[in-house]
Amino acid sequence: MNEKSTTYYVNDVSQTTTEKKLTVGTILTNAGFTPVSDYNLVRKNGNKTFTDPNEEIPIHDGEKFVAVFKGTTPVS
Repeated sequence: MNEKSTTYYVNDVSQTTTEKKLTVGTILTNAGFTPVSDYNLVRKNGNKTFTDPNEEIPIHDGEKFVAVFKGTTPVS
């Protein structure tokens, strides 16, 4: 049985899954943002911020997210 894959984007980089839901932590990890505790995930449609890495969220084809660093960024 072929599972339908869904393409979504994190910081404009495409990711693909066959799952209907993913945790915030899984989305961040798959996109290379680790440790996940340093990032929030923002759904661009509706500007919803997810702060719990264990929260499961539904994934829709073409959906866009932004990983936002929670700490301070040093400036030289």
